[in-house]
Parts: sequence; C-alpha cells; structure tokens
Amino acid sequence: MITIILPKGDYELADELQLFSEAWDLTVRRTAEGYLLQPEYLMSIHGISAEEQPAEWRFTREMDATTWEDFLLMHITHHLAGKHGLLLQYETAKGIRWTEPAPQEFATFDLYVDRVLRGHEGLVRDMKKNWIYAHRTRYTH
Repeated sequence: MITIILPKGDYELADELQLFSEAWDLTVRRTAEGYLLQPEYLMSIHGISAEEQPAEWRFTREMDATTWEDFLLMHITHHLAGKHGLLLQYETAKGIRWTEPAPQEFATFDLYVDRVLRGHEGLVRDMKKNWIYAHRTRYTH
C-alpha cells in the first residue's frame, strides 16, 4: 500500500478539499485523524483518508481500492503539491521516495491511465487498460 505525504504549508487543507469536493462529487468528512474523502461515484463506501501529522498530511486509501480511488489519490495530492510548490513523498514497503508533482499527468482519469500504462505496449497494454477501466467501481451486491 502506498502513502503519499504532503508537507503542511501556507494553505488550509479543509478549504482545498472543499474545492475538490465540488469538482469531483466527493463528500469530505472530518475525522479524529484528519479527513475522509468519499466519492459519490462509489456510493461513499471507502475513500481516501488524509491523516494530520505535526508537519505533514498523510494520504492513503483502502487496500482494495478501486482504480477511481487511486486516480483521485494521485489527482488530489499532485494538484495540491503543484499548486503550493511542494514536493511529494511516496512511502511504500520499500521506503520513501521524493517526487516532483505532475498534476498534468493526473488531470483526468484517461491521463492517469496513460501514466500508469507508460512503458507497456500492444496486447499487454490493452489488457491492463481494460482492467483499469473495469475496476473503476466496486460491486456492492
């Protein structure tokens, strides 16, 4: 599982999340740890959490997240970092990696898919692309 770490800066996360809420049809709920962003597209079953730490915000999603939740995680964190001139940290089991924000690569779901599939060609690319689009939603029955 990946955690994306966004340093705190000269911005109010609640105000920023409200803008994403309006643009992407998300419900933003205040929690004891920070915020929970729940996409209406997925009937608000899981979502993305933003946990507040003293110097940073830690964004995560459920282990069984849909590709829509993955997209929103990347879209939100890269746009916030790009807007406020911050570097992102990706924290995985292998360690922490710093990265420059690339909001243009995650502006839409289609661009997110292209970014994920960069380096794949032909039938493998087509199969993975079909899987990504098929797993945007979660079955609830």
